[in-house]
Amino acid sequence: MSLEVEDMFQGKTVSFSSVSETLAMKDISFQTIQDRLFVVGRIPLGATSKDSALNNTCAIAWNSVQDFLVFDSEQDYFMWIEASES
Repeated sequence: MSLEVEDMFQGKTVSFSSVSETLAMKDISFQTIQDRLFVVGRIPLGATSKDSALNNTCAIAWNSVQDFLVFDSEQDYFMWIEASES
């Protein structure tokens, strides 16, 4: 993984999309698990119903990511979610 990509996510909250799901995370790092590269982080505020998974660890395989949105902060992500649901 290039440092450029890792730096792009440093301190940000990111919404990743794959063919079948969307997953938002904060505190992002890249980890190789069973010879496969994953984006690993924690669930941000507003990402799950009633924030039931807030701060839980989550991951998505990097090669399954089709696109992503980068937010400067968890609060920016939360405000975007709130606006899109109203």
